Amino acid sequence: MESLPERSAPTGADPARSLIEMPFRLGFAVAGVVLDAAESAVTIARITAGSVQNELTHAVGLDDDSVNVARTPMALLSQLSELLGPDRPFGRILATDGPLERLLNPGGVIDRLTAPDGPLEKLTAKGGLLDQMADERGILMRLTAKDGPLDRLTRPGGVVDQFTENEGILERLTSEGGIVDKLTAPDGMLEKVTEPGGILDRFAAEAGLLDQLVGEGGAIERAIAPGGPLDRITELTEVIGQLAPNLIAMQDTVHELAETVDLLNQTVAPLGGLAERLPKRLTRGPKGSGGNGNGDAAPADTNGYPKG
Repeated sequence: MESLPERSAPTGADPARSLIEMPFRLGFAVAGVVLDAAESAVTIARITAGSVQNELTHAVGLDDDSVNVARTPMALLSQLSELLGPDRPFGRILATDGPLERLLNPGGVIDRLTAPDGPLEKLTAKGGLLDQMADERGILMRLTAKDGPLDRLTRPGGVVDQFTENEGILERLTSEGGIVDKLTAPDGMLEKVTEPGGILDRFAAEAGLLDQLVGEGGAIERAIAPGGPLDRITELTEVIGQLAPNLIAMQDTVHELAETVDLLNQTVAPLGGLAERLPKRLTRGPKGSGGNGNGDAAPADTNGYPKG
């Protein structure tokens, strides 16, 4: 019996199978990557939780044994009640009439801050203090601007450097033999000021300088007493204030007089020029009026009378 010839696989069978298997392989690969990422995330979360737990236990003041014990609900409640005790910080914060209650009371700090037209609203309102500070010409910009006060303080060679640099102002003040050393040294200025019978004692002693200044009948009381120097200065100020309008009126009068004098000068000047232009015979005296015929006056005797 003749064997049947083997049927060869179709030419396009392998590519078709590969196309069918491709989504499944891709899905399994993606699932594997996701599972690996999830495992890594769980590991990181476990490590983070352990670190946070460790930090919290140290911050609260618990040891690891107490944390391991505090797993049951009753143990957790006991631990929580201990943390909220009246002698613990959380207990004092949450206590009746404590800081938190005073903050949240009606009309308390929070209400006053968040009330309409309150400080917070005024601070953050358009054109408010915050906008004014952050404006281009505001105080914050002026402080932090280039060549501004903060820049001048912190620049190399600025005020801060002058205070903190080697042999700077701060070092000269606090160095051995410096100003602070001289002030606080034995028999120094500070000791002389504060020693018994020193400047401070004499200043504050009875009938001392302070008593003479502010005591009964002292300099300040005499200065502010009725009819005293301060009242006289006030009266003098009032008199000076009353003189001001009169001085202004006198100034106006002087200006008017000056204008009148200028007008008279302008009027007389043409008359003088006209007199100079007149013939001399009109300006001479008559011949028989005691003259010598030449227009000159006759010689006079010692008494001022003309000679005969």
